[in-house]
Amino acid sequence: MGAMAEGGAAIAHQQQQQQPVAIDTCSAVVAAAKNSFPSRNGFSHHPFSQSFVLDAEEEEEEGGGEGGSDAAVAAVAAGVDYGYGQQQHQQQQEKCPPVVVGLQPVALVDHVAKVDWSLLDAVPGERGGSMRVTAEELDHILAEVNTHMLPVVSSSSSAVRTLAGGSVANTIRGLAGGLGIRTSLVGVRGDDERGQMFAANMKMAGVDLSRLREVRGGRTAQCACLVDAEGNRTMRPCFLNAVGLKAEELSKKDFRGAQWLVLNGYGFYGTELLETAVHHAKQEGVKISMDLASFEVVRNFRPRLMRLLESGNVDLVFANEDEARELIKGEEEEEENKDLTSSSPESSLRFLANYCERAVVMLGAKGCIARHGKEMVRVSAIRETVTVDTTGAGDLFASGFLYGILNNLSLEDCCKMGCCTGGAVVRGLGGEIAEEGWQWMHQQLIAKQLPPIRFPVRVS
Repeated sequence: MGAMAEGGAAIAHQQQQQQPVAIDTCSAVVAAAKNSFPSRNGFSHHPFSQSFVLDAEEEEEEGGGEGGSDAAVAAVAAGVDYGYGQQQHQQQQEKCPPVVVGLQPVALVDHVAKVDWSLLDAVPGERGGSMRVTAEELDHILAEVNTHMLPVVSSSSSAVRTLAGGSVANTIRGLAGGLGIRTSLVGVRGDDERGQMFAANMKMAGVDLSRLREVRGGRTAQCACLVDAEGNRTMRPCFLNAVGLKAEELSKKDFRGAQWLVLNGYGFYGTELLETAVHHAKQEGVKISMDLASFEVVRNFRPRLMRLLESGNVDLVFANEDEARELIKGEEEEEENKDLTSSSPESSLRFLANYCERAVVMLGAKGCIARHGKEMVRVSAIRETVTVDTTGAGDLFASGFLYGILNNLSLEDCCKMGCCTGGAVVRGLGGEIAEEGWQWMHQQLIAKQLPPIRFPVRVS
């Protein structure tokens, strides 16, 4: 998972951009779009395909006719962002708001590499966790990577990969880039090279960035993601002088029109940030999905986490075994019960389900267990995959699970969707599913008799 923290800089809104959206209507323009670009994984995909479909349809409504549609298609084919200016952009937002909004207070760039254990042993902190480091420590780690690098088995992955990171960014990007869900990201980035790369990577996946602020002269955070021979990752983020979003800079407009808000426990590093986001989102009728982030986050912020859960405002919660174990451990210690034998995934799931409508405990190679009301299911992981890097496995599991909810799938099928997307991302380096991974996922959907992904997708 990625990492976040509170920043401390005056926020300047980024210049509004064309919003990519998934359109739920069918027209000759949509058909033309699907035939204009190479098919990816059984559906049409182009960096501008979602936004141009809306533009062309609006031009038809305004009297542009078929000529206008052809012009839009030609513009997209040439790589032109077919925009209409500030007023029309606002009309697009109102007409087709994002279905899912993610809150990532700090934009983060991941440097992902497979390394030997000698480097991992020399890195401060617990292996497998996420611990902040200074700029000097991060520079030293990255400098050592070249001499400790392991070969990558997957032909689709390079030895080192740099990409937009952060748990929420991973989930939002997966929903937009391969599942066709309209998404938007709330947060802040610097205008430095890393910030520009973060924005370009997210926009290429189809994520709307009109709610992502840009700070001129600001610095964007970065993280070393060290992956061992078995695919397990150790995160060492650096937030020194990085810009970040503060609670008082949030408003209801950041979440307006969405059905779901995706949160992550790393947001607890910001003072009252998650609590404020939940308050605004609930005023807009938005449901809340939350990932517990890491066992360190659960350990360090358990009182705030429990208050948020006890508020009843969290509708869906994701935890892995380590996070769930840490949560139950804290509960038992508060009750002076030192017998930790009850800290099973099942007991953790029951505990989480007391506070939210849906709860999921992810079990890695063992699959997952989930609960919705009185219904409980267990789904096995997909064995027919190659694990290169587990970075983003839980984040992309959440993408698939949320896609299932949005498309009214059963609890079991939501878990299967999560296993498909989670299984796809581990086939390459980093928290973004590569082309080969999406192709593999679609094969798994067929094998498991799950509904095929339609693009643009019809969401409920």
